[in-house]
Amino acid sequence: MPILLLTLFFLFAGLLFQSENTYKVHDLRHFLEKSAQDRATCERFVAHLEKYRGRDPVILGFAAAAQGVMAKHAWSPYHKIKYLRTSALLFEQVLKAHPQMAEVHFLRYTVQFFIPRYLNMSDNLLEDKKVFVASMLAYPKSDLDAEAVQLMRLFLLKHPEHLTEQERKLISNLKV
Repeated sequence: MPILLLTLFFLFAGLLFQSENTYKVHDLRHFLEKSAQDRATCERFVAHLEKYRGRDPVILGFAAAAQGVMAKHAWSPYHKIKYLRTSALLFEQVLKAHPQMAEVHFLRYTVQFFIPRYLNMSDNLLEDKKVFVASMLAYPKSDLDAEAVQLMRLFLLKHPEHLTEQERKLISNLKV
């Protein structure tokens, strides 16, 4: 009997611990990256984030980004536009409540960066870049952790299209 109770305790504690860690930002970053490569992973990611009932703006930003990534995997133009509009609406809601949340601005930037320009759904690129680059350069005195700064840095160096020469130099020399 004590073994059964101990087993049940560890099982319950494991489930509790697992659900507590389900929405860790580190894990969401990894999951989003994999979602961009695989439709089934992206569908699971979207479904997972739709279950989230909290108010953490970064997690809500990942939910918005996941919708944007689903547009990449959608077959029909109708569904692509639908996912992008849902993504834009979710980003708008999060950033209205938390206008200086750098990681959410970065997530929106990455989604809009890959939207074809002729769709006119990439209106926030420069605004978003301004917010998250300022936070990157203020690190560690910003709302970003080292992992976020490193991911942003790598993305911008790989896709420097919207960087000024000065920004490119500052970001290249950024120590995290």
